[in-house]
Amino acid sequence: MKRARHLADGTFVSWLALDENATVGTSGMSFMEKPPYFGCPNGRIGLLSSIFTGPAYRRRGIARELLRRVVDEAKAYGCGTVQITASDMGAALYSDFGFIKNGNFMQYKL
Repeated sequence: MKRARHLADGTFVSWLALDENATVGTSGMSFMEKPPYFGCPNGRIGLLSSIFTGPAYRRRGIARELLRRVVDEAKAYGCGTVQITASDMGAALYSDFGFIKNGNFMQYKL
């Protein structure tokens, strides 16, 4: 299973927000490297796959905390940027955090 391999080798990380035993929020990020470029001199990028919070748990800071963890993990990995293709609903969260629209995706410079 590819997911298990990526979790094991550290190229994919995921977080769960729990209320007792119920999952109320999730996030996941893959790490990749590409040739260095002006906006990311070391070429390491965190690709945020998603952040989701259950409807009954929204507006409580859960998504912001998950996003903070994503950014902290990307910094620890040595990424120069975190990128996401944001939904309209999620774009405000990312903008408020400091992500900037860059073509088809949003980017947070580390």
